[in-house]
Amino acid sequence: MMGLRSFDLIPPQAATVARESSSVLTLVSMAALGLSVNMRTDFASGGRGLLSMLALAFMSAIGLMILHAN
Repeated sequence: MMGLRSFDLIPPQAATVARESSSVLTLVSMAALGLSVNMRTDFASGGRGLLSMLALAFMSAIGLMILHAN
């Protein structure tokens, strides 16, 4: 795709559609990954699993606060 765009073989409208589609598809795939997580197994893994989930939630919250501050 990058090579085709470099030689102007893809029209700008098609590139815009491809960019938006890739964003939506990435969002859908990330949601599918999140929905496939079995929370019982995560909690059963002990303290390390719980600690990593809390750390991820904390980093996500910090990231969202940074993004919404601007």
